[in-house]
Amino acid sequence: MAMRIRRRTMLLSGVVAAMAAGGALAVSRVRKPDAGFLGDSLPVADVPAPTDRPVEVVYCAGWDSSARAPVSPISESVARAQDAAGGQYAAVLLVDGVARMVVEVCWSAHHAELWHIDAAGRRYRGVAYRRWPDGQLRLFEVRSWNYAGQDTPEFHGDEPTFEARVRRDATAAIETVGIMAVLPDRKVQTSRAWSNWPERVRPPENVAVPTISDWPRLAGMTGPITVRSGPTRTPAAFPWQPPRPLQPRHVSETVTDGSRFRTQGGRVLTIERVPAGTIRLPSGRLLVADPAWLHTDPKPFATTVPPGTYQVDVFQVTENEKPLTNAACRVTVKDVPVRSWHLALRDGDQELALGNGESFGNPVDTATLALVDAASATAYPQAEVDAAMDDNAPYSTISAKDTDMIIVPGWSDGSFPVWLGYADNGALGCFVLDLLTPELATAQPHG
Repeated sequence: MAMRIRRRTMLLSGVVAAMAAGGALAVSRVRKPDAGFLGDSLPVADVPAPTDRPVEVVYCAGWDSSARAPVSPISESVARAQDAAGGQYAAVLLVDGVARMVVEVCWSAHHAELWHIDAAGRRYRGVAYRRWPDGQLRLFEVRSWNYAGQDTPEFHGDEPTFEARVRRDATAAIETVGIMAVLPDRKVQTSRAWSNWPERVRPPENVAVPTISDWPRLAGMTGPITVRSGPTRTPAAFPWQPPRPLQPRHVSETVTDGSRFRTQGGRVLTIERVPAGTIRLPSGRLLVADPAWLHTDPKPFATTVPPGTYQVDVFQVTENEKPLTNAACRVTVKDVPVRSWHLALRDGDQELALGNGESFGNPVDTATLALVDAASATAYPQAEVDAAMDDNAPYSTISAKDTDMIIVPGWSDGSFPVWLGYADNGALGCFVLDLLTPELATAQPHG
């Protein structure tokens, strides 16, 4: 199988890695700040002062920064219908005839974001909120871009110059504020208390979900409001997409023996099932974590199964009958056809804490994962665990009393999602550990 990329290997080669945030391990070229690193050095954007000037609202599909104009204007009635149905819409807020803010809303994604617009018509500071089940809108993150000049395109470089992510527990209470900033010579990541918010003005962090008429007030615009009339048809397309957590991608095909994928480069890859025996789960609580870090009390999944013995299969990516790497590992709970896949949450996880394309998972530092009963995670001699981790076989099994540990090599460090497969009747069919194999990242099922 292909060589595994481990964090210690990356560090020796000069790559800086590993920052655990919200349970997902992000690998990036970052530096933690020096002890003397102060908030005054952060490249935060200007926060406009509140205004009591008259406000004109244009409901629409979104904002076109090049044209400095709303995209596909709609009537207020259409916007209200979209809001009630959880669909997408936007509202451009103009003061003295100039667009000062655009609000993007999609309640089906629990998302609303208020974007400040600069003199060049570019969105430069986004204040994102999540709609919680209790009817409250809570601050999620603030992102901003410091553009080099008036001609710099909107969102140049894709990555924001500054980002502050509000981390909450399962009850929505704020724990910390995670900060990322791009400085002239490096990128830094740090965290601080909510009371030490890095910008000059701290955004509202917990408000009742606004009606569509209330967006100007949340934006600090207290003057009289008028609404521009617009067409009474729903836009066919939108120039923006709401953020969504990582979505399952061809999971059914990835855990089907003999299924084939074609890569963008034309390679044909085949999935091969490797039976991995069984795993005993006496407590019914499955834990998937780095086998070298089981002593740190990683979180098991909130979804449990009846105590018992369950079949395990590893699925490899092969090319011309040659194994390349492991792609997935499945624990079968019931032998039923799976119709839908859902992200497995660990104890204490809240899906509203995830950004676009993010997932939960215990950090992996050794390019290896262990599947084990949560109550027995530390019941295995470390020497046996270490030996199994150094094995290049598709899997290894260690047993202790009435339980087992299945050790599966991956391809890299990071954080890897587990999907819950459900049947039409809601029965849990399986857990699938998705190793996010690079060979399958853009490949499509073939034949």
